[in-house]
Amino acid sequence: MSLKSQTASLLISLAFSSAAVAIEPEAPDHFEKQIRPIVAQFCADCHDPEDPDNHVDFLKAESTADLQQHRGMWASVSAQLRNRTMPPPDESQPNEKQRLQVAQWIDDHLRATACQLGPYAGNVTTRRLNRLEYENTIRDLVGPQLGFDETFPTDGGGGEGFNNNGETLFLPPMLMERYVEAAQAILDAAIITPRLQEEFQGSQFLPAGTSADSNRRTVEPNHEITAGVVIYVAGDYELTVDTLSKSDKAMKLVLKLDGLPADRFSLDPKYKEQSFSTTVRLNRGFHAIAIRNPKDQPAIDVRRLRVKENGIKRPDQAQQFHDRLFQAKDGKYQRNRDAATKLIRDFTTKAFRRPVTDDELTPFLTLYDRASQRHDPYEECVKLALKGVLVSPHFLFRIENTPTSTNIAPITDYELATRLSYFLWSSMPDQRLFDLAQQGKLHETQVLQAEVTRMLQDEKSDAFFDTFTGQWLGTKEVGGSVSPINGEFREIYSSELAADFRAEAVQLVTFMVRENRSILEFLDADYCFVNNRLAKHYGLAEVKGSKLQKVEVNNGQRGGLFGLGGVHMVTSYPQRTSPVLRGAWVLETLLGTPVPSPPANVPALPKKVSAKNKMTFRQQLEKHRDNAACAACHDLIDPIGFGLDNYDIFGRWRDKAENGKPVDATGTLPSGEVFSGPAELKVILLERKQEFARHLSRKVLGYALGRSLEDPDSCTIESLVTDLENNDYHFQTLIESIVLSTPFRHRQQTTPHAASHSEKD
Repeated sequence: MSLKSQTASLLISLAFSSAAVAIEPEAPDHFEKQIRPIVAQFCADCHDPEDPDNHVDFLKAESTADLQQHRGMWASVSAQLRNRTMPPPDESQPNEKQRLQVAQWIDDHLRATACQLGPYAGNVTTRRLNRLEYENTIRDLVGPQLGFDETFPTDGGGGEGFNNNGETLFLPPMLMERYVEAAQAILDAAIITPRLQEEFQGSQFLPAGTSADSNRRTVEPNHEITAGVVIYVAGDYELTVDTLSKSDKAMKLVLKLDGLPADRFSLDPKYKEQSFSTTVRLNRGFHAIAIRNPKDQPAIDVRRLRVKENGIKRPDQAQQFHDRLFQAKDGKYQRNRDAATKLIRDFTTKAFRRPVTDDELTPFLTLYDRASQRHDPYEECVKLALKGVLVSPHFLFRIENTPTSTNIAPITDYELATRLSYFLWSSMPDQRLFDLAQQGKLHETQVLQAEVTRMLQDEKSDAFFDTFTGQWLGTKEVGGSVSPINGEFREIYSSELAADFRAEAVQLVTFMVRENRSILEFLDADYCFVNNRLAKHYGLAEVKGSKLQKVEVNNGQRGGLFGLGGVHMVTSYPQRTSPVLRGAWVLETLLGTPVPSPPANVPALPKKVSAKNKMTFRQQLEKHRDNAACAACHDLIDPIGFGLDNYDIFGRWRDKAENGKPVDATGTLPSGEVFSGPAELKVILLERKQEFARHLSRKVLGYALGRSLEDPDSCTIESLVTDLENNDYHFQTLIESIVLSTPFRHRQQTTPHAASHSEKD
């Protein structure tokens, strides 16, 4: 067994040892006599505290009081010991017991003493709206949903594993171009410009010319005349040409669009006056429409060219937004600069999610004025100004006042409204939040508690349930990157079943939050949510309809996270279940215990179970553990995974595995506890409820703040766990406590090593 594997084994086993639950009181000089000497023995050669050239001076801490001044460095010591990146390979190494002893003591001490630093708020990186937030904000600001979000790239996760983390939400140039295009498309659909109907005749054509009749133009052979038209809304337009011919021969005309032939017309010599129409697709912008008379035929008179909008379709909500924006009454509204100034200010205030100053408004009014000077329609002048708003950093980014000191300062009520709405709705604040912010009341505790309750019951909170659940549990990948091999399970798997799996997980979280249930029901519940398809899939009593319904269960097979088909899909391979993936998922997702990657030189397990193999997969895995490099982690992960082996790839209950051999779901944990099947495993996990509550608190806090959590955040996390314990672990308690917490309502300036130093004055 490698030293790295031994370390991983010891660290993971701690999660299931009695020592992790109840740590014995230590002597006051434990650090000085037990911890620091080990670190000094193996680190002092390179990190001598007396060496003036040594800048990594964590060994200057000679007592626990000194350690507080170097917390960040000591946290790094723990991580380096766990990952075996220090000491360097060519230096003397501590044994595995020493590594574990030091790393675990550091982690426990830093967590227990985090609050001694005083309150900590941290600083949230200015970040752009992610794809979902942008789509929802446009929906609440403008109205129509246009599907434009599909043109944006998928946002990657960061920090605590969520795609709203500011460290990943930067703005590359290509994405900025898409925002400009999207802003135009959104406003074209939402603002109704008067239908275009233009007519050109006589001297309105180019090049200039003369004719006996000023209302028509003569086009000589091998010549053309051109009219220019500005299109404000992309769509289909009808072009009509009226001609007058004196020839008794058949003739042709060519209609050109932006220099390229668009259509050809044949003139019948029987008729002197004729009209020809064609429909073309015109994008927004200037277009040159030319009428060309080919060579080798007589001159022809063009009486007029007409350009007419051909019934452009807009979303049903467009008229509502248009009337609201322009404050129309019976379809009528003022068209002047004063009216434009007011509506642009109102729109910008909502888009920026705070009041705007006159200086901030000036650039958008300048855009309005420029369009007005070009004699664009009033609606187009307004549209250009609003386009500027929609590509402004103050719309695309969540910008807060920059902290100027390491002292904690409260954020403004408008900033608080924005944090709250993007936490629970993934969208902009509604009018009630704006009003409370304007009144200066939103920061009040009772007001915030009432708003959390209101917002969680609003259907817009579905965005939180869907986004948080899918990324926390990993079920958002079901049907996408997580799918069985084509054809292998075609009688079982379908895209509809995958959608049900995703919805089932979201519905469980939604129910638990809105009904304020205990978070411990994630580990063991006597109910589940199924529709007709899922009930049949799981072998439950018949349920009618495609809507998910709450169903009581009491056989230990369903209920809680272990009963979710989506969870079992993401912890399986395409052709077989995986005790390793499932055990690792429980450790990492439920208990927050990191699982190291497998050694690079270890052969992989088979991706498919063969019915011809006389050994069960469990026996094959046990043989795999004969490799000492594998055994260290597998001895800890596998028992948990095998405890869930009664579930197949799709979460159905089974008594026989893929190869037809009986399922053995027994296991023994490092702490000595023996169990059989998921029901008994649930009981053991419930005894670790504090670890589960701590990790879930960390996840929700990280999602709410949109940043990576740091060492000083441990104080907030422990207070969240305490609040949960004092309130029967109710889920809304966790959300309320986060909203009322110091980091959610405050900010402070931080540095890369802020966690290394005390913030107390």
